[in-house]
Amino acid sequence: MVSSLGVGGAERSSAILSKMLVDSGYDVTIISILNDIVYDYKGELVNLELLTSTYKGLYKRWRKFIISRNILSNNKFDYVIDTASRPGWFKQWFINTFVYQKTSTVFVVHSYNLDSYFPNHTILGKYLYQNSHELVGVSKDSVTHFKEKYGLQKGRCIYNAFDEAHWDMLSKVKIDISEEPFILSYGRIFDEIKNYSFLIKTYSQSQLPKRGIKLFIIGDGPDKIKIQNLVQFYGIQEYVIFKEFLENPFPYIKQALFTTLTSNYEGFPMVLLESLAIGTPVVSVDCKSGPSEVIVTGKNGILVPFKDEQAYTEALNKMIEDQDFHKRCKEGTIISVSKFKIENIIPQWQAILPRKR
Repeated sequence: MVSSLGVGGAERSSAILSKMLVDSGYDVTIISILNDIVYDYKGELVNLELLTSTYKGLYKRWRKFIISRNILSNNKFDYVIDTASRPGWFKQWFINTFVYQKTSTVFVVHSYNLDSYFPNHTILGKYLYQNSHELVGVSKDSVTHFKEKYGLQKGRCIYNAFDEAHWDMLSKVKIDISEEPFILSYGRIFDEIKNYSFLIKTYSQSQLPKRGIKLFIIGDGPDKIKIQNLVQFYGIQEYVIFKEFLENPFPYIKQALFTTLTSNYEGFPMVLLESLAIGTPVVSVDCKSGPSEVIVTGKNGILVPFKDEQAYTEALNKMIEDQDFHKRCKEGTIISVSKFKIENIIPQWQAILPRKR
């Protein structure tokens, strides 16, 4: 069960999970709530939005419930893996009770910010998930966070995996790009989460614009105009290049000097995994959660104290001024994420999804 298979790290990781499971011999059906299918997947796809396109409002939601329940009831699945956001406790209680019913259910938590997955009331949160087959968090910090907050016994970390061969192929696609050096930021432009304001301010204070090193920002979102206005405010519009969301950002990742991440919170950011897997170092703030579990300063990039503008500006400068340091970080990228390869992650899923037949 997914919100969608498009435009986001959680969605990309869900698509990769479907491929891992199918390749490991599982029969997989993906039920997508929204009609946003971008990433490659494997298995049978049920697009609830398309199936209910003639309905509106509450009846549309009701039809999605009915279709989902009938699919689960008729197919008698061994497991449900729910990777969708779950902000409403009553809606989730209804789904657990009348859609998933007694099917063994694995709930995945993709963010350290629990508002999208748990109710604020700790007793309700514990009630909703204490009987789940398993609770999976995509970072160690996020698992510790929800277990402690809701007093849950269940909970384990299974990191997002990366599709090495597929991403390498995508990174070799030819693109029309100038020879000028650039750094990269990509993802949904939602400032409350991704904190692009922090990135623009620190980039403007760094030596990068003065040296002609541009900042490419790939993505769309509700705060894109706000960030474009901020670029104008700092007078760096000549150096900040905005591009719309790309299904395949990997050629840009491969050619970037390094990738940036300035989020207020994450789960386990796919941006870092994608960049390092392609061989591009990263400069990231130490937000909760994920960056500290993959980035080692001087080995594959720089991990900067959370919201420390001066330290982040200095990190941007160091990556372009200290060529030996940059080279050392670049050489350490791919090996630093070897534990996240599919062949190392799938056994962890197999351990919680034993064959029942």
